[in-house]
Parts: sequence; C-alpha cells; structure tokens
Amino acid sequence: MDSGRVFEEAFRTLEKKEVAVIRNVHGFPERDMHIISPYLTLLICHSGSSRALYDMQEVVFRPNEVAMVLPNHIISPIERSPDYSTTIIMHSLAFEQEMTRRRMTHDRNKFHKLPACLLTDEEMGQYMQAVELLEIISNAPVSRFPHRHDMLLSQTDIMTEMLDAFRRELDENTKALSHHNVVFNDFCNLLATHYREQHEVAFYAEKAHLTTRHFSVVIKEVVGLSASDYIEQYLATQAKNLLSSRPDLSVLQIGEHLGYADASSFCRFFKRLTGMTPNDFRQRSALHVGS
Repeated sequence: MDSGRVFEEAFRTLEKKEVAVIRNVHGFPERDMHIISPYLTLLICHSGSSRALYDMQEVVFRPNEVAMVLPNHIISPIERSPDYSTTIIMHSLAFEQEMTRRRMTHDRNKFHKLPACLLTDEEMGQYMQAVELLEIISNAPVSRFPHRHDMLLSQTDIMTEMLDAFRRELDENTKALSHHNVVFNDFCNLLATHYREQHEVAFYAEKAHLTTRHFSVVIKEVVGLSASDYIEQYLATQAKNLLSSRPDLSVLQIGEHLGYADASSFCRFFKRLTGMTPNDFRQRSALHVGS
C-alpha cells in the first residue's frame, strides 16, 4: 500500500481507535507539497534520513531519533533517502485533549524548539518495546480489554515519561537558544492555535510583550520574513492543504474556516499569494493526484 493510502486509512479510523500506530512508513503523505495535521504526531526513525522545512525552518530527521510534531504546524518535505523507514504514532483530538488535562506539567511546546530527540541504541530498544505494547492495546477491541481507553492513557503516560527522561540532556541545550528564537517558537505555537481568528501581528506581538514593530523585526531576523508575511504564508499553506484534501468543502467554507468574512476576500487573498484562484488551484491539484 502506498504512503498516501496508509495515512488516509489512519486518518479515517483515528477518532474511533484513539491512537494509531503505523509501522514501516517509507514516504510522506501524497498531498501537495505540505503536510498539516490536526493531530499530535510522533515519528520514530529506524533507518535512512529525511529533510524538511518545519514552520519554514530546515530540520533533518535521522536514525534513532524520535520527533514530536505538534498539531497544525507545517511540514514541507524536501527529500528522503531510499532506505528511509519510520514508525508513526498519532493521537486523536479527544485523546490528546484528555492527555493534556492529565499531564499539566508536560511542556510539549519545547518540541517545537528541538523537534527530534536522539536516543541511544538501548533507549531505542526500550522505547520500541513500549510502542509494541501501545500497538497491541490500540488494535484490541473493547470486548477483549474492557478498560482499553484507560490502558491507552496509562501506556501513553509511560511513553511520555520515557521520552522526557531521554531528552533531559537535550533540554539543557535549549537554554542556549537566543531570545529571538524563543520568541519565534512561541509565535509559531500561538499561530497554530489561533490562526482561524487572529490574523493581525499586533495580537502575537502583545503575547510576546513586544511592540508590533519590534516583534516583526525579531521574526524577520529568525526566518527571513516579516511577521505579517509569515502569517500570510501560513494561511496560504493551510488553504492549499484544505483545497487539495477536502473536496467536500466549498471555497466559501474554506475561507470561513480560515477566518475570512466572505468568499471574495478569501479569493483575493489567495490569488495575491499564489497567483491563481482557489478553484484553479483545486483543479490543478486534482489533476496532479489523478496523474
């Protein structure tokens, strides 16, 4: 089964299963040029490597690394080696919300600063044993494990504790990040949460306790784009993803989802950023998928 179908099947059953464990993934989802998932996702690299942009900053994913991709952040794949192989774990929206309530002290935003944690061979073996048990629980029907939901929560708690322990030394290194990088990381996490209702730089600058001008200068220094340009690029990428992956949604519905008052304002924005109308982009994407 190709990578696209593997991911589609996982997305289709995830809310019912709560946790999906996908083994032997050798590629990326076949969706345009960007990957945006509403689900918290863990990636475990077994062999080979891949290179991508994560919120427009380049990252490399190597063997024995475990990476956490936070919901609604943008991954733009660049390349992968022929021997690239990963295990992927995804949490449903409801399951992740419950995990967040249970784990109030766990700072997952730190994974945006350094998404991947390098494990030793021994640590990787221990972590994969935990993954195997999670997979058994996830695939079992409730008739077999009447307390399946609680078992999934407990096993995910264990895996979270393990990953926290493995990356403590790495976390020490994050303290050396410049203030500007910290501001940018916080901005990306806020944008992934509030992009539907907050398009103005002033909102994010206020959260960073900076003037709008100073905030935009900081963002440009880190990523090469002003804060307003970065927000627009993020919204355009979200729009492309929805146009290519959600044929059931009209252009008006997609515009409303992204916070635009009407289809005209959304279409003007999209054409200014991409050079084509939303309908033209959707048709081109459909032809690309069908070819």
